[in-house]
Amino acid sequence: MAISAILEVLISKLRPYLELDINEVIFNEPYKFYLVRGSSYELLENKAFDEKFLMNFCEQLATHRNLFFNHNFPHLACSIPFTRYRVNALHPSVTANNSISICIRVPSNFKFKINAFVLGQKCQEKGIDYAFILNLVRLGKNILVSGGTASGKTSFVNSLIEEIPITQRVITVEDSPELHLKNPNQVNVVVGKNEDSNFTYENALNSAMRMSPERVLLGEIDTRNTALFLRLSNTGHSGMISTLHANSVVEAFNAIGMNVKMNAGKDIDTSTLLDFFIAGMDFIIQIVKKGNERIIEDVLDVKKELRLALNRE
Repeated sequence: MAISAILEVLISKLRPYLELDINEVIFNEPYKFYLVRGSSYELLENKAFDEKFLMNFCEQLATHRNLFFNHNFPHLACSIPFTRYRVNALHPSVTANNSISICIRVPSNFKFKINAFVLGQKCQEKGIDYAFILNLVRLGKNILVSGGTASGKTSFVNSLIEEIPITQRVITVEDSPELHLKNPNQVNVVVGKNEDSNFTYENALNSAMRMSPERVLLGEIDTRNTALFLRLSNTGHSGMISTLHANSVVEAFNAIGMNVKMNAGKDIDTSTLLDFFIAGMDFIIQIVKKGNERIIEDVLDVKKELRLALNRE
């Protein structure tokens, strides 16, 4: 779908800032905005970015994605068309200062190698090295990468998928395009973040299964897709790699359970969930960030170690 002339003009006014070496552009009010670099915030001002401009940008972006942005639909989450810039916006009707709030996340163009992540003590004690981790990908193991906010989960996954055999057909399903494959035979499916989207994760995954994939990569696991993720991993599909927000391997499993229970009509007892998860998943890799260092804290063999790890908690 082509970008409308109006949306293209709006994007063009933001583009000079988005193309800087930054992590994020943040608007808390009209005119003033922050450029985020690491943990530093630079406050700038541009008279072009008045309330009308910011509202128009979000409304036009929502229209392009077949979404809404208004009093009834006050949250917008999607990417700017044909880019990897992720937009998260709140309508003035749901902010205390009655001002629109917009965060535009700018992904790094730098591609990390796996050795940019330090092997943690648990990995060293288990004798796990980079070669072992990369071989899990080549062998088609189902891998869940767990970590907190800004821990580097997506960068880590992008270092892993370099090891997917180049001849394999891969289908990705994400709500924001973040995975970068070298495989020529690939299809990248984008799902709307809003609940009112006409194309849901269920639609996307059902379509993906009919597209003869050798691997399906389901980006980030959340409440909308966890049950689908579990079903997919338990129906003979190997080589899956996904990310999840959690601060430990045990919390990763607990988050899976919470996501399933939060999804209406998907209540399940913990014992059954554990059996289901262990049957479909092979490894959880825990990523943490300490200071400026990103660490592979643990590589947990789900089938051998998860029950023991849960019993220790």
